[in-house]
Amino acid sequence: MSAEPAVAERADAAAMAVEGPGAGRRRARRDLVGLAVLIAAVVVFPLVAEGQVVFVGVFAGMFALAALGLSLLMGLAGQISLGQAGFLAIGAYTSAVLTTRYEVNSLLAAVVAVAVAVAAAFAVGIPILRLRGHYLALATLGFGIIVAVVANQWEFLGGQSGIFGIGDVAFNGRTYDEPGEQFYLLWATVIVALVLARNLARGRVGRALGAVHDSEVAAETLGIDTFRLRLQVFVLSAALAGIAGTGYAHVVGVVNAQSASFQLSVELLLMAVVGGLGSVWGAILGAVFVEGLGEALTTFIPRVIPGASGEYQLIGFGLLLTLSVIFLPGGFVQAGRRLSGLGGRRSAGATVPGPGPASSGGAVAVREQGAAVEPLLPREGRPPPGTVVLRVTGLERHFGGVRAVDGVDLEVRTGEIVALIGPNGAGKTTLFNVVSGVLPPTAGTVEVGGRPVSSAARPPRPHTVAAAGAARTFQNLQIFTSMTVAGNVAVGRHLRSRGGIVAGALAFPARREERAIDAEARRLAGLLGLDDVVDTRAADLPFGRQRLVEVARALAAEPDRLLLDEPMAGLAAAERADLAHLLRRRRAGGMAILRGEHDMEAGMARADRGGVLDDGHRIALGPPSAIADDPAVIAAYLGTDDDTALPPPRTASGTTADGTTAGGATAAGATAAGPAPGGAPAGGTTAGGATAAGEADRRGDGGGRA
Repeated sequence: MSAEPAVAERADAAAMAVEGPGAGRRRARRDLVGLAVLIAAVVVFPLVAEGQVVFVGVFAGMFALAALGLSLLMGLAGQISLGQAGFLAIGAYTSAVLTTRYEVNSLLAAVVAVAVAVAAAFAVGIPILRLRGHYLALATLGFGIIVAVVANQWEFLGGQSGIFGIGDVAFNGRTYDEPGEQFYLLWATVIVALVLARNLARGRVGRALGAVHDSEVAAETLGIDTFRLRLQVFVLSAALAGIAGTGYAHVVGVVNAQSASFQLSVELLLMAVVGGLGSVWGAILGAVFVEGLGEALTTFIPRVIPGASGEYQLIGFGLLLTLSVIFLPGGFVQAGRRLSGLGGRRSAGATVPGPGPASSGGAVAVREQGAAVEPLLPREGRPPPGTVVLRVTGLERHFGGVRAVDGVDLEVRTGEIVALIGPNGAGKTTLFNVVSGVLPPTAGTVEVGGRPVSSAARPPRPHTVAAAGAARTFQNLQIFTSMTVAGNVAVGRHLRSRGGIVAGALAFPARREERAIDAEARRLAGLLGLDDVVDTRAADLPFGRQRLVEVARALAAEPDRLLLDEPMAGLAAAERADLAHLLRRRRAGGMAILRGEHDMEAGMARADRGGVLDDGHRIALGPPSAIADDPAVIAAYLGTDDDTALPPPRTASGTTADGTTAGGATAAGATAAGPAPGGAPAGGTTAGGATAAGEADRRGDGGGRA
């Protein structure tokens, strides 16, 4: 089954996004009310329920812990696991062995059992988490089967008989042997785990998980190490299952291979799905419902079908799982929010403005020709103006026999805007993907900040490219659809924050950092004219404003180099003007900007240098005025008649191939007077650092292909 229900059905998606102060307070109040109700129910339940019903409640609390880990893993991280029962069995067997054979205190045995489950998760997760979708599901299912087989065959673990005589939980001179006492002990643990998981989901880690779930490629280009993050959540999920396993061993008193059975994995999966994937509250509700249903099926199925065995109960679970996925994909939590009016796609009271000019709180409106540009978001430690911060050398990217990028050289310096122009299919987006680490190059190298980050021998990692000070936007929008505008921009602050799993779970160490992230996200959204929709879900905005969300998110990373793949596409005229002015201010603040555009006029507007791609080749590089008049560029955009000959390619001596002298300025702009904006010298040298003759020679090759 898929672990990705529709975005609108993700019960706790908003919990991972940064919301407005009012929305945050409302959510906090709802959580406090829910927590108070849960505590009251836990206190009262053993006092009013019969012994057998209390015993069912004990199992519900036990499995709620395992389901909570599974909900975090599947709902937030998007990882399908069918082997959660395997980690529960590891915890149960470890605790059983330590307490029965080595007379270890049950509390210490529980700590060791969780540590063993965590170690097993590390060992298993490193190879299998590189898989995706149903391959990962099959791998985790195989892990659970292996645990069951080992437990069933290994005599040290009791073989088919298992381990008997496991005592009740005992510590501090007290033995917890009554169902009511066991209920209180387990559910107290559930409440603590619930609070910690809730804090984690609403902090930096939860926000990163939501980003990975919505768009893994965009999350990686913002500096999120997706594999490490998934491994951390996988280990956390196994730890919770290990705690559940220790409870299982002491409550049941017997541990055998049944604790790692596929049926138990199905039950845990059902709890997470029915309650609501990604919702910590859903895991609790699902565990209570499924355990109650299991007790009912066990009681009533034999009355309806004499001699019926446990397989019939498994069929009932399967039917319920199927019906839940079809009719209730968001689980009980989402259904409850819909009934209460809180489950709409938009936050309460939010309106979605249509396309139009940027708001008054957006980019500076003064754009007189020749006026001084105020630097925007300068920061200490940024390389001085004119420093080469992005160098592409001999870059190639092949897809089978197609050379999407073929031998491209390019340099971008701090304090300049370079426009990369080319018709659709010229290779611009492929170049951006290779430079940002999304795709490995077939040949050539990419240097960011003076050090190689990508080559054919060294496959790229997008998060390492981002950590080197690069950020990008995408031609095809990659916004985080489950988050608000502020939440999207806050993800861009991932590399500028440090809160991890422990700090996020405890909440208090990360509280100051979270407030700072929220404030900065709102400020940057305002710079792009998004302050009026900052608490609106980004997916509900018009296309042009979603484009601005992507730009604001990239700016939030405070990169030294910004890669914008067709940023003007879909923007209104006023939005284009404001964005152009904003980019000029970022350039004045010392940033290097590489823009990809297929529109010649839009691309060259306010650019310091331009480069043109055609059929994967760079056919021109230089000032915009020279680019616009270049015959090879004109041919690439407009084509040529069969009887129209292009100028012959120039040689290194400055003459054409037929021996005549090449007159006029080169298309590379080598004769442009005055220094380049990045500080490169003029008079025989291009702004990109190549000699005029050498650049002309490359143009001759490219022009021939065009």
